[in-house]
Amino acid sequence: MNTKCILLKNLLFDIDYDILTNNEDIINIQVTNISYDTRTVSKDDIFLCIKGSKIDTHDKLNEIICSNPKIIVVEKSIDKKYIDEANNKKIVIIKVVDARRALAIVSRNFFENNDINKKVKIIGITGTKGKTTTSFMIKSILEEAGFKVGLIGTLGIFYNDKYIETNNTTPESYVIQRAFYDMKNDNVDYIVMEVSSQSLKYNRVYGIKFDYAIFTNIDVDHISEFEHCDFNDYLESKLKIFEQSEFALVNYKSKNIENIVNKLEKVMIMKKFFLEDDSLIKNVHLLNTEKNLGIKFDYKLNQYEINLVGIHNVHNAICAIEFANLLNIDNECIYKGLHNAKVYGRAEVCFKNNDYCIIVDYAHNGMGTEAIITTIKDYQPKRIVTIFGCGGNRTKDRRYEMGKVSGKLADFSIVTSDNSRFENVDDIINDILSTLTKETKNFIVIKDRREAIRYAIKNHLKGDFILLLGKGHENYNEENGVKTHFNDKEEVLKIINE
Repeated sequence: MNTKCILLKNLLFDIDYDILTNNEDIINIQVTNISYDTRTVSKDDIFLCIKGSKIDTHDKLNEIICSNPKIIVVEKSIDKKYIDEANNKKIVIIKVVDARRALAIVSRNFFENNDINKKVKIIGITGTKGKTTTSFMIKSILEEAGFKVGLIGTLGIFYNDKYIETNNTTPESYVIQRAFYDMKNDNVDYIVMEVSSQSLKYNRVYGIKFDYAIFTNIDVDHISEFEHCDFNDYLESKLKIFEQSEFALVNYKSKNIENIVNKLEKVMIMKKFFLEDDSLIKNVHLLNTEKNLGIKFDYKLNQYEINLVGIHNVHNAICAIEFANLLNIDNECIYKGLHNAKVYGRAEVCFKNNDYCIIVDYAHNGMGTEAIITTIKDYQPKRIVTIFGCGGNRTKDRRYEMGKVSGKLADFSIVTSDNSRFENVDDIINDILSTLTKETKNFIVIKDRREAIRYAIKNHLKGDFILLLGKGHENYNEENGVKTHFNDKEEVLKIINE
């Protein structure tokens, strides 16, 4: 993208603000970039101070001012010394009520995306489970129908053979609006977007109008000091998507469906769609071939086959089918789209022969671990072996739950490391063992994840299904705040090729 230059008055359109510095004529100031990270701020930027779960850039005003941006946006009261220093450098400081909301609006204005829905249809998918899989299924169906499709989600940003890595399920608003701008200019027809509860709570998707909102399901997850304080906060954050949507597609068998419907009726005058009853799903068969696993089923008199693991993916597929039906997409395109859909790191079969099978999955809590093990049991393996650790600086409940579930349901567990961040790996492993050892004696601890994978492969038994859990698509390991390249699938293939 070429360097943009925009007048501040246009950038601040739709934002209420107060000017804290002495600058009088600010409307003709030109801005060439937006920044919210102190590591990237530079001259001619507008910098927005954001309060995160761990870092608040309001506390780094001295460092920001030294970088000499043209404008600084704050939401807190600031010390007079910073205002004086800014005046001396002719930096404008503006105060707003909500800096994250301001970042979303400024980013939208900067990339001139106010009318994007006239050119691109935006599909927002939220829910506890199924967002990633459903989004890739819908993307595949739309592409089979001849549309150009962009995708923003857990695995990154994809459009027209381009890929951009992201850090969150739903990126920061600036990243989203930049992706919208690039996709719009690349003639994308549809944008399929995973919408996390965090992005709704903290205004990352503020100001975006979703032509379609898809609500897959809701269950207890993401409750911690860094995420949501309780389930009600989690649910209410999810429900915000309806306030920004034209149409809603909801699985009416979701838990808390009464709350979901009540919210729909309060905020939406427009038409609502609900997924069909399970009674229309017939003839479900698991597929277990020499090189792959999958599932076949009938729905509304049509037969479908997907190369994804597990019965639960039937429901994700039906969500995609119902959405495609809304658009009157031909059933042959739906069939081919579902059959060709691939999801990296989500119950992904990365190696399989007649001897054993290795599956990479993103399961990083008890619920996800139970789901993948239960799913694989349906394929009748001789033995299920799990390899897993648990992320540091996250709720400890996850490690206790994963230990308990693996100890109870797996035949053998290999406990290892997984993004310990700033915690001691041994402490995390000991927390996992505190519940795992109450359920089983069939386990081993191999702290080095690469060696844990090697051990499972070298010592496999005929009929083993080895489940490599926690990282999924991730291509890094984080320890002591340092990220190094690491991808589970890559490591599996390297070891096998040895």
